[in-house]
Amino acid sequence: MRACPCCREVLTAGILGLGVRRLAGSCEVCGDTVCQVCLGTQVLAAGDFRQRPVVPGQAHRKARGRVCRACWWEHLTERGIKPPFPAPPGQRERAARAERATCQHPGVTQAMGFCPGCGDEVEWKAEHGNPVCVACEAPSHPRFNHCWACGESFDEANTPEPQALGYRLEFDCDAEDCTGKLAWLMPYCPWCGEAKHWDPASGGHLECTECERRLDRAWAHCVRCGEEAPLPDDCPRCGQDLEDAPSATRCESCRNIVCGDCFDTRVVPSDSGERQERLLCATCGVGFEVPTPPSAEPEDEDDDAGDEDVRADDDAEEGAESDEGDENDSNADADEPPDVEPEPEPEPRAEAPRAPEPAPVASAWEVLGITPGAPLAEARRAYLALVAQYHPDKVAQLGPKLQALAQEETRRIIEAWEYVRRRTS
Repeated sequence: MRACPCCREVLTAGILGLGVRRLAGSCEVCGDTVCQVCLGTQVLAAGDFRQRPVVPGQAHRKARGRVCRACWWEHLTERGIKPPFPAPPGQRERAARAERATCQHPGVTQAMGFCPGCGDEVEWKAEHGNPVCVACEAPSHPRFNHCWACGESFDEANTPEPQALGYRLEFDCDAEDCTGKLAWLMPYCPWCGEAKHWDPASGGHLECTECERRLDRAWAHCVRCGEEAPLPDDCPRCGQDLEDAPSATRCESCRNIVCGDCFDTRVVPSDSGERQERLLCATCGVGFEVPTPPSAEPEDEDDDAGDEDVRADDDAEEGAESDEGDENDSNADADEPPDVEPEPEPEPRAEAPRAPEPAPVASAWEVLGITPGAPLAEARRAYLALVAQYHPDKVAQLGPKLQALAQEETRRIIEAWEYVRRRTS
């Protein structure tokens, strides 16, 4: 069934005109045709409307046009303004595609078919003039008897050698009649063709739900099929059951998922010398200082600055009306007798100590993108998926302001999950 590319909700005809969700028009920023709920009118710079022609020299002039919620969310975050609504699912999918396009696959080794970080398929390349397997097109070696990727036999009976150009053969084959060596994570021995089952470096008992291969705790995706890795049972730092933990996240250094008591934000110098805030576990965060909490005043100034141009005329009119009102009040005060005292107002003073009303219950569920009353298991899955989407390493290549915004969004998601967990359990 067709769905809106922004909110990912299924398009429906409704009953008697109620509950209708239909495509209303195209966003003039990204060009996607979205539903009437996601399409709105916003004031942006003329150059931001990439789907309309721009007059030379007028790119920075303010213009009004149709913008989808995903593009409006990105517009606000790029300027350091916190959006008043969570990122639409379409924007998250767009960010995931962008991450796969920009990921440099730093954790990929020779025998991995998929990146353990982003899950993108890694293209195997034959080096040093080595041949490739006809069955799976994986790179091979002239002296190999079997394909190390699929186990296909080459009908060769070469004597195992300790070295092969282009491969790091560091591990002994555990087959009884084989004396050959193989590289890390090779699923098959290139000499005898026997299947291998590697124990993960970080321990644990994680298995891929698709291919049932053992996974390292630091992997977010299976390196053999690209399927998203399941969540571990316990925290590797304190041993707490992650099902009972109020929150959890993935360390940006060791890539392990730890509980909320074992991670914190630390200031880490980057390769360029700039200081960046990163989420680190209790082990990786040793030696790094805690960032200074930001003040709330600059955020208020940024929020007000985005609306000054649109509300300038309204503020001027309100200011003129208030001045006239003040003059009338002053004249009225002058005519009143001096012995007249204002009436006491005990009620407002009695109501002042009241505690502020709590935030709406639905807001926490809206942050997680689920309906109020959803099962705790569904809320937990949504929470972990959002933490992965908003993790600060998603914007590591961007500026410090966007990285700080990603960190703030992660904290917002964690607070929402803790609130939902307390209300549901």
